[in-house]
Amino acid sequence: MRFTHVYVEERALGYPLAKSLLEKLPDADVIGIRHYKDVFDRKRQNAVLQRDHRALIIAVRDGSRVFEGAPVCQSFGNQNFYYASSMMNCPFDCEYCYLKGMYPSSNIVVFVNLEDYRADIEEKLKDGPVYVCASYDTDLIAMNSLTGHADFWKEMAREHPDLLVELRTKAAVDITDNISNVIYAFTLSPSEVVSRYERLTAPVSARIRAAAKALENGAKVRLCFDPIIKINDYESAYKELIDETAAALDLKKLTDVSVGTFRISADYLNKMRKAYPDSEVAWYPYVIKEGIAQYEPGTDRAMQEYVLGLLGKYIGREKIFTWN
Repeated sequence: MRFTHVYVEERALGYPLAKSLLEKLPDADVIGIRHYKDVFDRKRQNAVLQRDHRALIIAVRDGSRVFEGAPVCQSFGNQNFYYASSMMNCPFDCEYCYLKGMYPSSNIVVFVNLEDYRADIEEKLKDGPVYVCASYDTDLIAMNSLTGHADFWKEMAREHPDLLVELRTKAAVDITDNISNVIYAFTLSPSEVVSRYERLTAPVSARIRAAAKALENGAKVRLCFDPIIKINDYESAYKELIDETAAALDLKKLTDVSVGTFRISADYLNKMRKAYPDSEVAWYPYVIKEGIAQYEPGTDRAMQEYVLGLLGKYIGREKIFTWN
């Protein structure tokens, strides 16, 4: 990803990763700042206009770095479920992404004090095995050639057998390693959803091929048909997607599969609607239930059950996890 402007916290300059990032972006204008929030959280910025001219912000993360898994996220049956935020914002631009309601900026923050994340995880491991989703607030695999963050989490997994790491992606990158406690989770959507709502992501056919190759190389692979988006004739679209996936790889060899309809915090949805007034996804008339915006109960249930039925032809129900 190309950045023309890079903001750097003064204290971040002492970290090797900051130096590496700047060396990889020799043509960028570098601007020193006191704290990343002075840029990322500043008032009266326009996240929509920033999307095509994103800046990179290099920073040090203080305070909380590893968080308990959110209610709208799946734990896949794991105890001690956490997610980590070693980057903020994603190189992709999916219209339905909750980050649009979570962050006021489209700029990308890279935290360089990874050893502090290591210490945080090792502290939690004292209480037993830990499952951490490292790519919820970004796509570490898509950004790895620049940041090395995905490599960091893979190395953490190698060092700690009781740590299970999920790296979720919409990129189509060759996965050549097969670390037993790293799960590569590929989000798959019908081509119509990709073309309409998943701006800048890899084509779904390329993601399927990448998942198939990772599986062939012995990696643990999870497929995420999540979120299911309501489009016209979604039945045909999702049948075509799952048939294409099943033709490319053996679904029985997957670690598991995630299925879930679109849902988002009602608070994030309100912020999305203010920031993106033309968003078709944001302005759908969702039902609010316990603070979560969802499709109407009948629609929600029908869509999920339909996709579960399609998958059931290829993989046992015990390997399919649903959000609700």
